[in-house]
Amino acid sequence: MPLMMPLAAAAALAEPTATAPLTPVGKWNVDYGATACMLGRTYGTGKAETVLALRQVPLGSSLDLMVYTNDSSATMRMGQAKVSVAGGGTHEGRYESFPTQASGKRMTQMPVDAALFEALPPDAVLRVAPEKMRGWSFTLPNAKAAFEALAKCNDSTVKLWGLDPTERSRIAQAAEPKGPPGDWISTGDYPMSIVSKGAQGTTTILWTIGLDGHVADCRTVVSSGEVELDKAACHAIVARGRYSPALGFDGKPMISHASRKVMWRLPGTWSGK
Repeated sequence: MPLMMPLAAAAALAEPTATAPLTPVGKWNVDYGATACMLGRTYGTGKAETVLALRQVPLGSSLDLMVYTNDSSATMRMGQAKVSVAGGGTHEGRYESFPTQASGKRMTQMPVDAALFEALPPDAVLRVAPEKMRGWSFTLPNAKAAFEALAKCNDSTVKLWGLDPTERSRIAQAAEPKGPPGDWISTGDYPMSIVSKGAQGTTTILWTIGLDGHVADCRTVVSSGEVELDKAACHAIVARGRYSPALGFDGKPMISHASRKVMWRLPGTWSGK
């Protein structure tokens, strides 16, 4: 699960405003990126073009949900947002919205629980309701096949990391965290040497969950560009991460792996690029 610093308490949000769901004008696409796999689809054309994208770090428990629009205003926004799937679950979390130089579009992004997309009905509608902004509704036709393609991409990345991509299929019950994983890394873990020079970054780490549920063998798979930040992320996870171990189909504990993206940000700064 991504960690955004400083941590913000979740606020209760109103139900998403009812809007007519957007329908896609193109097919689902999976981008085999160097650091993470991304699933995307285009809705609307011309000035109304909107792109929905979902990026997942393999073995992670969350997805980065991103919405690209043609609003190129320089206004930067952040706050709480509610994401829901009609007939499914809901997720509340912090969003950021800012113009991007690379695409010339505005990107609104937030991390969401991957479980929200695990059992999508055929007529699934995704609703995104950020405070301070107008929200969106997306129809998700053929979503099951699309997320299967995303999982295949993730398996390719896992193999590049030196792990067995069949591990996921051999787990009957995933490892369960003992306590909120969001509490395992906090602002107090920010190295003072990095704070003093104002450095920030995003680290992606991978670790092993042992038969006893303890965390070991943490390593950086995508560096923040700051060695001290990468080390701090692994140090915190090994020190505080505890699980009930994964179970195989024989009912016995088995070794498994997990990953996480950690966004190191100093107070009073903006992360949008």
